[in-house]
Amino acid sequence: MIATKVGPSREPSGEWREPASPAELRGLVEENLRQLGRDHLDLVYLRVVSRGSLADRFAVLAELREQGLIRQLGISAVGAEQLAEARAIAPVIAVQNSYGLGYRAKQDELIRLCGELGVAYVPFFSIATASREAGGGSAEPEELVAVAAAQGVTTAQVRLAWTLQRGPHVLVIPGTGDPKHLAENVAAGDLRLSSAELAALDALHSA
Repeated sequence: MIATKVGPSREPSGEWREPASPAELRGLVEENLRQLGRDHLDLVYLRVVSRGSLADRFAVLAELREQGLIRQLGISAVGAEQLAEARAIAPVIAVQNSYGLGYRAKQDELIRLCGELGVAYVPFFSIATASREAGGGSAEPEELVAVAAAQGVTTAQVRLAWTLQRGPHVLVIPGTGDPKHLAENVAAGDLRLSSAELAALDALHSA
């Protein structure tokens, strides 16, 4: 499945541009089709950067889905109210938000809701902390280092495994820059954390 994301983009300064208009969204989808050499897109996320209504923009993607140019729809950077608004217009199969161990713990309720609704929750920045998202670095917490040492894996792999174990509907989008890290990311999917390890990491997450 090939997933793409449309909506606002960033200026060179890092600031978000204004949300794409309905007409611009159609153009972005058509450009994705052209660049990928496809007659349809498997999954298209609408990226939302504000807590306002997404109805007019999501309706455009819903129309393109009806026309067969898009198979499935998702939304990104949203809350529960926007998920409900989108689902009232067309089926939503996935929510893509930034989330990880010790980062954006308030998303836990949305994760639970997505599980109840049968909607995939697909977090990005699952390896990063808030400071790393902003481009900074920080030392890993002792609890995380201890679990990684006991498992004989990296702290990044523990972060991915913990995120995946939030629910069977949870996927992750880990960035990678080389084949070694790609192999480590894939291996994290087979890592099973003990109940004691999960409890220690859960406490770290909600601290």
